[in-house]
Amino acid sequence: MRRLFRFRRSSIARRLAGFSVIFVTATVVVASLILYLIVAGVVREQIDQRLDTQIDGLRSALTINAAGDVVLSTALDGPPFDRRGSGWYWQVSGEQVHLTSRSLAGEPIASPPRPFDWRHILSGTPQPAERAGLGGETLYLRVAEAAVANKTVEIIVSAPQSALSAPARRALLWLVPAMVLLGIVLVGGIFLQVRYGLRPLRQLTFDVSSISAGNLQRLPDSDVDDLRPVSGEINRLVDQNVQRLAETRLHFANLAHGLKTPVANLLLALNSINDPDNEMRGLVERIDQRIRHHLARARKTAAGGTGVATLLKPRVDDLVLVMSRIYAEKEITVECNIDPELAVACAAEDFDEILGNLIDNAFKWAGQKVGIDARSDGAMIVMTIEDDGPGMAEAAIVEAFRPGVRLDETVPGDGFGLTIASELVQLYGGTITLRNIDPVGLRQSVAMPKAVAS
Repeated sequence: MRRLFRFRRSSIARRLAGFSVIFVTATVVVASLILYLIVAGVVREQIDQRLDTQIDGLRSALTINAAGDVVLSTALDGPPFDRRGSGWYWQVSGEQVHLTSRSLAGEPIASPPRPFDWRHILSGTPQPAERAGLGGETLYLRVAEAAVANKTVEIIVSAPQSALSAPARRALLWLVPAMVLLGIVLVGGIFLQVRYGLRPLRQLTFDVSSISAGNLQRLPDSDVDDLRPVSGEINRLVDQNVQRLAETRLHFANLAHGLKTPVANLLLALNSINDPDNEMRGLVERIDQRIRHHLARARKTAAGGTGVATLLKPRVDDLVLVMSRIYAEKEITVECNIDPELAVACAAEDFDEILGNLIDNAFKWAGQKVGIDARSDGAMIVMTIEDDGPGMAEAAIVEAFRPGVRLDETVPGDGFGLTIASELVQLYGGTITLRNIDPVGLRQSVAMPKAVAS
């Protein structure tokens, strides 16, 4: 049952190839058996014809001499009936009649039982008899009756059993290698056929992966009729996903629109009297900037702006410059290793928000050094931001992505940075991971789809 379950879970190619190999093997075996039987039948027919010819010759040569005895009018001991012990014998026997071939050397062949066959009886044609043994050899017999004057005699003609089996065995020596070669050729053809036949499925898998990586918008039309419904359904799902994504962002835009007016009113209501330190005004302005940013991104999505590409190095350099000024008193050393050609499939504003939050965290907790690196990994680009700070407790890493969670109240922040960054990365089909560095420090890794080369 476990093997059967594994077979059911195997690939289509293995199923097709496995079934075809079994089918070809069975076909080759059956075909070999049939061909062997055909060869054996042809050899038997030839032997029958030769023995029947000898019987007809004996019938024609039987006559009665002057003394009233049954004799042969001519000698019929031509090869191979002239070689003693050859197995090629003939015998004419009856009442006071016993004539034998030179090869039989006077040894009698016992009259064998014959199957009842009225067609042979009425027509007088020779018929097969049960095999007999003579001199340690099995004989194949043909028997007929003949009337000579008023006497009825039995004519028995034999051939060695090896005369029937040996040619068939020799044919089998050629037949088996030929059929094995044929089977190998057929199996090879089957594997090529399976590989060629499943090529459209492999291409479909590659195209679906390209859609997931952002390298394709929709599946191209399939050249295979059987796959057109599948590609059509996948394209329909892709279109639905794009539409739902646009609707989701539109809802966010509507929410932002709903918040924009109250925030504007709140900003106008704050003054030097009720907010002497401008603390509330700065917070409201920050909220207003985020609302404007999400409104712009929602408008861009609603307008169909897809397929964007953002070069990493210029944006990271700008973010590092800003953070270096904000945290100038910490005198952080930044090591940045980014290929100028690397680009991600992400809007520049979203990229700034994602990397800005992560770089801000690195500067905030770093002791002396921050390292930023980016590399290409297949269809993704992996960016890492490392710092030499105290790191995080393993339990706190999961909690860090929850909105509003602040792991340390002694440093400034609102607890939404990692949450916003994670949501944006997931929106583009990427991932964010946090991991402690040995002996100290934290590594923030971001994987995002690589931009399609134009």
